[in-house]
Amino acid sequence: MKQEYSHLRNLIDSAKTLLTGISINYNTEIGPRTRQLVEFSNQIFPIVKEDHPTIADILQNATRTIVNRQAVPIGPYGQMVYKDFINAYSFGELKAAIKVIDSLYSDKSLNARVGRKIFISHASDDETIVKAFIKEILMLGCRFSTQDIFCTLDHTAIRTGDDFRDIIVDNMKSCDYVICIISENYRKSEVCQNEMGAAWAMENKRVLPFKFPNLSFKEIGFLNVVKQAADITDESKLDELYVELCKYYDLQQDLINFNQRKADFINVVNKYVSS
Repeated sequence: MKQEYSHLRNLIDSAKTLLTGISINYNTEIGPRTRQLVEFSNQIFPIVKEDHPTIADILQNATRTIVNRQAVPIGPYGQMVYKDFINAYSFGELKAAIKVIDSLYSDKSLNARVGRKIFISHASDDETIVKAFIKEILMLGCRFSTQDIFCTLDHTAIRTGDDFRDIIVDNMKSCDYVICIISENYRKSEVCQNEMGAAWAMENKRVLPFKFPNLSFKEIGFLNVVKQAADITDESKLDELYVELCKYYDLQQDLINFNQRKADFINVVNKYVSS
């Protein structure tokens, strides 16, 4: 185990070194450093996929899509040749994934891992937004691991044969934060309303309600009486959440990375709501 960790750290450190030397725009060709970065990422993937499948999947997808092959005219007669350019979005995903993995496998993070828990209260019909929030804001933005987050959309959260009510109550009791993602579906769900009520009744829980942008504060009704909700696309409120979580869990802040993840998340929400 120690040897595997040492090998993984070497791969992560090598990938980080390569990242510091790569500067891209939308017309940057794939070079030897980028190809080597992909090679290291492909070696990191199988080592981390069991413990952190979501981040591993993000890393793997980024390496698979980072090459953007385009036909480019050359010469006086406009002869076309194919060149490989860096897909800027995939490069950003790869860079963010490496940063998260670096954080997850640092000595400090491994020692502090026990005790982090964020409970996501949501309606199952809002899967697209909930998964985007977990991926972009909590995992890529704040660098939490799958084990730090309880969400019933995770197929491993509740095993076959378990009483889901007991699992939900146990995880809510052990969490520090309950983040409620409120939509019209949430308002109509008895389970969701019970979760929010239970969270408010428990001591030492930070309950943070975030509402969909197409739902007015007035429509939230009694759900908004005890805890003032925030619009889930409100950049300032997402910034407040990020800073609070970083301070509470003693996480190193990276505002440049978080701003990109935040923008990607808001884009997902806006597309979903307008569709």
